[in-house]
Amino acid sequence: MKDSTIATKVMIAILCLGVAVYLGVYLARGWDEPLVTTHAYSYSQDLGDEATGILIRQETVLSGSGGSHVDHVLSEGEKAAAGQTVALLYNDPSALTTRQSIRILNAEIDQLNYALSSGTQNTDASRLDAQVLASMVSLRALTAQGDLTGLEDSALNLRTMVFKRDYTYGDTDAAGQLGQLIADKQAQLNELTRSLSQVSRAVTAPVAGVFSGSVDGWEYVATPDILDGLTVQELSALLAQPAGADASAVGKLITDSTWYFAALLDGTDTGLQAGRSYNLAFSGDYYGQIRMKLERVSLEDGQTLAVFSCRSHLASTTLLRVQTVDVITRQLEGIRVPRKALRVVTESVTAEDGSTSQVNRYGVFTVVRSQAEWQEVDVLYTDDNFYLVRPVDETSSTRLRSGDEVILNSSDIYDGKVVR
Repeated sequence: MKDSTIATKVMIAILCLGVAVYLGVYLARGWDEPLVTTHAYSYSQDLGDEATGILIRQETVLSGSGGSHVDHVLSEGEKAAAGQTVALLYNDPSALTTRQSIRILNAEIDQLNYALSSGTQNTDASRLDAQVLASMVSLRALTAQGDLTGLEDSALNLRTMVFKRDYTYGDTDAAGQLGQLIADKQAQLNELTRSLSQVSRAVTAPVAGVFSGSVDGWEYVATPDILDGLTVQELSALLAQPAGADASAVGKLITDSTWYFAALLDGTDTGLQAGRSYNLAFSGDYYGQIRMKLERVSLEDGQTLAVFSCRSHLASTTLLRVQTVDVITRQLEGIRVPRKALRVVTESVTAEDGSTSQVNRYGVFTVVRSQAEWQEVDVLYTDDNFYLVRPVDETSSTRLRSGDEVILNSSDIYDGKVVR
């Protein structure tokens, strides 16, 4: 009996020891810093100089009188033919509501005519059924949300789909119903157009051009005629003076497809060369890069005057005037890594004369199979969120490559350490 009691106590002790060891290992692992990694990838960084300038275009201001309310017939950046109506002037505010009803009726008639013309074509019946169901669901969702802004368009779309479906299934009455509906809509449109013509005055385009509803006052001073003799002082004064808009203007026409950007850059070592093309990075009212040709460069008083020209993006830039842009002069190609991934190793280097100096080596740790591997790099560009780097030895078979998994957070790391 005594031997059995001792054996039981030993077994219990071994079991408790095993549980304690397990809990200890578990807790130790819980305190370990988890491995956090990400992938490096190829990246291009644009480098350039900031410039402030003004867009210069050949423009004709459209003046109007005879109405206190202006309704632009053309959209911003839309082309206008000579003699075409670009705006309507009203004395009666209710005429604007009539004009809006005319727009809606035109859109409805276009959609119904499309349904009529496409109804006789071969159409997949199952696809039409799905479209009808989708239109019904969309209409139900708008109603449930109380969103009435697109309710009319959704109802018209559903009606169009139903007519097309009737065509597909051979409903001969559908064509007559659709034709009658178009005729009714056209009659309403004719009546509204007649009533509107009695209370409005049309403003027509004297010449062909690109329409803009914005008149800022620069149209009279920022003209292409000033570019040939423009100096740094003159452009500085032009940018500093306030522009006075014409109160009677209802819009303008840009009558030349070539537009210009005259800009000032700080310093005279920008490296800009006349005749070359550069990307100008806009932000704010227009976001994106535009390729422009540098027509002229002038260096004066520690500043650079640059005049660029362009024959594209005119319709997208009609609202722009004074702008701050980046003139892209070069582009860096490298591998982008987060700031946390870059490591600095300081080494003492002994020169031939026996003197020593401290040298910093930069690199990242990558995960290769289950181990950490040191990859030395050169830093090409520094940003608030990332570094643009390249391998020190670009011929090495173990160099950093795009797509490599880099380690971000582990402080107790060394080359060859098993991390997984």
